[in-house]
Amino acid sequence: MNTRQQQNLENRVEKLKVQNLALRKKLNTLNKEHKSLEKALRDTRKLLKDIPGSVVLIQDGKIILMNETARDLLGYAEEEILGRNFLDFIHPDSVEYVKNLHERRISGKPVPDDYETYLVTRDGENLCCEFRVKKIIYQGRNAFLFDITGLDQRKQKEMRILRSRKMEALTRMATGLGREFNRFLSMLDEHGLRAQGVESFSRKELIRSLRKIEAAREKGNFITEQLSCLTMAQNDRSDIVLLDLKKTVKKVVAATRPKWKGDMEDSGVRINVKTYLRALSPVEACPREIQDALVSIMLNAIDALPEGGEIYLTTEENNGFAHVYVQDNGVGIPDDIKNKIFDPFFTTKDESGMGLGLSLAYAIIDRHKGEIEVMSQEGQGATFIIKLPLAPKTPPSKTKGPKKRIRDSNILIIADEVIVKDLLSQLLVSKGGRVTTVSTGMECLKLLRKNKFDLVIADLDTADLNAPAIIPKIRNMDKNLAVTLVNAVEEKGRSRALKKIGADLVIGRPLDMDRTLSLISGVLATRSKS
Repeated sequence: MNTRQQQNLENRVEKLKVQNLALRKKLNTLNKEHKSLEKALRDTRKLLKDIPGSVVLIQDGKIILMNETARDLLGYAEEEILGRNFLDFIHPDSVEYVKNLHERRISGKPVPDDYETYLVTRDGENLCCEFRVKKIIYQGRNAFLFDITGLDQRKQKEMRILRSRKMEALTRMATGLGREFNRFLSMLDEHGLRAQGVESFSRKELIRSLRKIEAAREKGNFITEQLSCLTMAQNDRSDIVLLDLKKTVKKVVAATRPKWKGDMEDSGVRINVKTYLRALSPVEACPREIQDALVSIMLNAIDALPEGGEIYLTTEENNGFAHVYVQDNGVGIPDDIKNKIFDPFFTTKDESGMGLGLSLAYAIIDRHKGEIEVMSQEGQGATFIIKLPLAPKTPPSKTKGPKKRIRDSNILIIADEVIVKDLLSQLLVSKGGRVTTVSTGMECLKLLRKNKFDLVIADLDTADLNAPAIIPKIRNMDKNLAVTLVNAVEEKGRSRALKKIGADLVIGRPLDMDRTLSLISGVLATRSKS
């Protein structure tokens, strides 16, 4: 190597040293910035954790941060929350509403920054909450910060006080009205006797007059009975029996059938009434009154379907109460009248109704130490939830039934009918299952590639579901995954054919909730052993 080449090499080495030094300085600066950002992130997370309110951070629909207050509100540990779809924790009746709001917010359409909805706790309890939402940038990407306030206790206490005052006012009013009606009925009786003695009346006119008087008297008797029901403080113990609510609901469906089947179909409107009735422990109640209350709620659901639709009646047992759900997909209840529907004499039917139906139902259920709740969005139907305390149980026998294995199972439901999807979700969540729902077979396969599930339940009424094609694909992806098909048509050989292509369980229609729960538990137990 000559002198010139050596000089060039030394110059290049010196230049590299300078560049290396500059890179080291830059690296040190970046390391300091990185540590500073890490510290800022830790401080931010600590700040969010220590905020007394419930705070949730959502990105791409997934929960990426939930502070301790929010976790305590729902009863979950951190590892059970992070990475899950936030809609998993929304009550099934509110999922479509919240999902629609979120999609509109993402697309930049105007939506309210705060709204009320129901969450489901880890124990399956419904929790009314107020959501306040703020769009932010988190780690360079769009995210949404939710501030959640639980309203259940405060709201229910306020509503109980309000309704109690209304019922007190009603008692005074109904007592006075009852006296007036009795006077009115006495006058009718007197007039009827006098009319019978008038010789100038033709027999035909007299009969017509007497019939009108009798019809008015019957109407008066009916109103008096309703007012008496409202003013009654408690039932006579001799009227109270051990009541099977499942049988009562069947009687209610039969009693209202002429209204939703005959009258409506005559006017070209079709209403389908479906029942999903699980066996219940008995309640102590007056059968006639409970049936009257449920009939009033059922008639309200029918009135909410002027263009036709569906009504679902469901029974279940939870936390010492028998629950009856009356769910319709009708016009819904506007926010401005939602708090008035149980008010006596409140009606939206002009002059055609007295407005006593729902207030009578409320008075009856309240007298039985129960509760009525309503969940509704205008244009999205309504769900009335009736809760009645179960009768004290007799000492349990020594033999115990098989232990259910639904708790902590990951369950995927394929269904495109909202009410069926909601019913199955509520049933499984109430038993501790973690439920995800999709509307098509393709969505199911996509989720199975990314997540681990213990059970897939497919509703055979789903429009885009090709069971013979989809079940083998599910089986190829996970041979230990339990597959259940529901709402199967009862045809000879149909269940055998579906099992042959890979279904573990095929449940026909109509769905019996107790039987469905028992069969699903059995399938999960069998799969867990294998």
